[in-house]
Amino acid sequence: MATLNRLPNGALALLTPLLLCLAWPGTLGYHEFPVLAPLLWVSMVPMLVLESRMREGKLRHFAGWALGSMALFTLATTWWVAGAHWSGVLGAVLINGTLMAGVWTLYSYAARQVGVRTALWIWVTGWLAIEILHDDWAFSFPWLNLGNAFAEVPHWVRWYAWTGPRGGSLWLLIANVVVWQLADGGTRRLRRVLLATVLGPIALSYAVGAWLDAQKPSGSLRALVVQPNVDPYTEKFQTPDLQQARYWAAQAASVADSAPGLLVLPETFLHEGLDENYASNWPSLLAFEPLLRKNWAVVLGATTYRLHGEEPSNPAARRIDDRRYVSYANAAVFARAGLPLQIYRKSKLVVGVETMPMASTLSAVLGDLTLSLGGTSGTLATQTERSVFEAGPDLPRIGAPICWEQDFGPYAAEFSNAGAEVLTIITNDGWWGNTPGHVAHLHYARLRAVEQNRAVLRSANTGISAVIGPDGQVQQSLGWDQQGMLRATVPTFSESTFFVRHGDIIGQWGLFVFGFLVLSLVVRRLRGLKAV
Repeated sequence: MATLNRLPNGALALLTPLLLCLAWPGTLGYHEFPVLAPLLWVSMVPMLVLESRMREGKLRHFAGWALGSMALFTLATTWWVAGAHWSGVLGAVLINGTLMAGVWTLYSYAARQVGVRTALWIWVTGWLAIEILHDDWAFSFPWLNLGNAFAEVPHWVRWYAWTGPRGGSLWLLIANVVVWQLADGGTRRLRRVLLATVLGPIALSYAVGAWLDAQKPSGSLRALVVQPNVDPYTEKFQTPDLQQARYWAAQAASVADSAPGLLVLPETFLHEGLDENYASNWPSLLAFEPLLRKNWAVVLGATTYRLHGEEPSNPAARRIDDRRYVSYANAAVFARAGLPLQIYRKSKLVVGVETMPMASTLSAVLGDLTLSLGGTSGTLATQTERSVFEAGPDLPRIGAPICWEQDFGPYAAEFSNAGAEVLTIITNDGWWGNTPGHVAHLHYARLRAVEQNRAVLRSANTGISAVIGPDGQVQQSLGWDQQGMLRATVPTFSESTFFVRHGDIIGQWGLFVFGFLVLSLVVRRLRGLKAV
């Protein structure tokens, strides 16, 4: 602590984002650096020291340092979004930087009004409140939820099967509080608390892992996971669907035997558009018949559309003539011989690319223009509930989160809650180029495996495609800019984890406590009370 106290304010404000970034998944490339993970337990300490130093000064001065620090953290971990468009980085930095700095500022204000102990509870639950906000508002961005920081060390957080990712956020925050108080003259008892705070959850993780690993699978699934490696800017959307379908259907059929199995292809593998009412007769899907005749099934990503009459049944529908509307979707399509074609529409949409924020409000002013302001693909159609693919005899029920959907822990758990026994994550991370973005995206999928105790078959257009076990360990992978096909057999499970069954209890609890503490702070302010 003495060393930190000698540092200038700017250095303290810089140290927190630096420590967070060094330990953040993907920052240093596709390598696992578990030796850096302990930095997470001290990453917030410099800002806690800075706030303590500036508590007697003006609140706005600390708020300025907090905004700069959190904006820098956001920029350093999401700069790669500029590979798609610079506005994404600007929005992430402004919105996330402001929200995070707001929690720090509220903490500092509360410390002056009601004392540090209560203020720390406001700080901890305030972070949880931000994460819940990012799960389901117009500018959703769960990428920097603190629980994601442990994605490179899933063997430390097998208890996410009980708590979900919010448990990791709580762990990181409380550990930093204990380290800070210990460094600020803590007692021997506090040192024991620190050991329990840091080592206890790790020991618990191994115990939970042993219990989960002892569970008997409900079955197994043979699979082929494809990585086409087609550049989305120069090749993918210029390559005919039928050409791609015929090539990979032939590749799969050449290695498949007559025992049931599953072929997984990435997001928007078929991009030209499938009419959902007639998709089963579409040439690009019929190209897979040689494989389907071998009793195999296919899950692939496709752009689909549905025609509507004069009264469209979907709010995302747009007019195409005087009597008809059309709605487009980013969808996962399941096909197997003898079964109806099944379609799941992606329902967590990327802000600014697949959906226009607050379109219902803006439509009163902008009209149908809001539908075309959602970026390259416009505002897409969604569905209200997660659905799973009923794969038929000898194959498990399949959940197919699409790209961005895998980053929402409680949301992705709805697939297993609906009966999925295995997850096929289909994505296209090529928009960002060879940056930390696609690496972090892979690691976050590992947490979804742990939370739901499900194997994950991840097909990414340009990488990183992977086979991930229920323990979160990557069993096979295809790196960036590689073309190929993974062959694997993974276990399937029908029993749901506690987190899948009961949801984000820690987050909901944190939100309730945060609201209560903020309300009490407002009441004290109105009454003119000060901390004793």
